[in-house]
Amino acid sequence: MSEDIIDVDTMDSAMKNSKVINSVDEAGTVKFENGVSQCYWNDAGFPEGTRVCDNGTAYECQVGHWLKKSGC
Repeated sequence: MSEDIIDVDTMDSAMKNSKVINSVDEAGTVKFENGVSQCYWNDAGFPEGTRVCDNGTAYECQVGHWLKKSGC
């Protein structure tokens, strides 16, 4: 997992975005591309474990979803 947090713009609903969840239990069915879990934020793809920051809230790519974390 990357230790760096990537600053991102607020999610734009007109772009491809992965679902935001509060726990991995909420993930449900996960779609893997090429056998690898990936998350999308405003059309940009990020690998499993990537952490992003949006207006002081951190999100981590887990099982193809953005897991909401504490502040960044």
